[in-house]
Amino acid sequence: MNLLIISQVFWPSTSSVSQHLTDLAEELAGRKHKVHVLTSRKDYENPILHYKRTEAFQRVTIERLWQTGFDKSSKVGRLLNFASFNLMLFFRLLLLRRGQYEIIIGLTAPPLVSFFGVIAAKLKDARFCYWTMDLQPELAIVSGYLKEGSVTAKGLLFLSNYVFKQADVILTLDRYMADYIVKRGAQKEKIQINPVWPVMDRVFDGPMAKNPFRCEHQWNDKIVVMYSGNHAVVHPLDTLLKAALFLKDDSRFVFVFIGGGVRKKDVTRMKTENGLSNILQLPYQERSKIHLSLGAADIHVVIHGNGCTGFTHPNKIYGAMFIGRPIAYIGAQPSHITDILALCPGNISVEHGQVKELVEKLILFANKSEEGRNWIGLNNMEYAHKNFGRSHLINNLIQEIEKIGCTAV
Repeated sequence: MNLLIISQVFWPSTSSVSQHLTDLAEELAGRKHKVHVLTSRKDYENPILHYKRTEAFQRVTIERLWQTGFDKSSKVGRLLNFASFNLMLFFRLLLLRRGQYEIIIGLTAPPLVSFFGVIAAKLKDARFCYWTMDLQPELAIVSGYLKEGSVTAKGLLFLSNYVFKQADVILTLDRYMADYIVKRGAQKEKIQINPVWPVMDRVFDGPMAKNPFRCEHQWNDKIVVMYSGNHAVVHPLDTLLKAALFLKDDSRFVFVFIGGGVRKKDVTRMKTENGLSNILQLPYQERSKIHLSLGAADIHVVIHGNGCTGFTHPNKIYGAMFIGRPIAYIGAQPSHITDILALCPGNISVEHGQVKELVEKLILFANKSEEGRNWIGLNNMEYAHKNFGRSHLINNLIQEIEKIGCTAV
């Protein structure tokens, strides 16, 4: 089959959406499907960077569209980046030949991408597959980028509802998101729940003390509390940062923040204003080395913003559990994360604002023997390997995509 994927991010972007989408595209191409990707020439995290207009990667054909390259820390700049990409995508989709693709796969960000995708599918005799990793404009409303009840918000919700109703299949990540999508008008039988997978190709299985990333930063016997990934506006870091401030004189702890995003400045501000030597900030790590950086942590922090359950699906938990690390969860309850942790004893779970509780639980964690901490991680690893295997989850997605392809007009 000929498949078209439309997304603002794709390889070599380091964002989670990009990495999972790239994995799916590679696997589809590996199964003899012809895969074409329409994406942005600008890097999502660093818009100053731009990529080749056309290139091939792992038998996937990539076509990159022009967009503005404003700093994403500016609300106006982000909106202009989204708008310019949407505009270029709209005109490019109009140029598709009728019957050129059996399936068009669209994602949820930025807003309108999949609206244009479902319209193109109707005009060009294709089926539309909607992969809902994050829901827009809901997250834009929660984050304050859009005012709830405004004409713009209502308009985007109306268009989003149209996509839910018209998509041939909706691939979503958890039961909360599925329930919400049904309330928005989607047919329940068209929804398939399938979480994403760890993006690591390897796991460092040597002793913690021999981990090259840990040795490079001379963490030795410290308790490394790591937050790795996008510092998103909808997933506030305040509780974690206040815990780091509270524990500034406990030399056992180091709080490591890896990645970027609009809330990166919050970490820098807390570190600078309070002279916190127990906070270390590092850039995104190459995918080929991420197993070393993630494997260097004693406990991984997963954050989920209040009011975001059903709209977004933080997937840091999968990689951390896959490599056998304990989890410190800060966020909304219930959520898909609390569902998982309820089955995996020993991990930490607190709500936003529960700084004292988080500090107490981190101290209890540090006081455990190495064997006790490892026991939590090994239980997590066993659960992750059983439920979140890469090949199994990708195969499930492809089966759903191929199923609608068999009925393409």
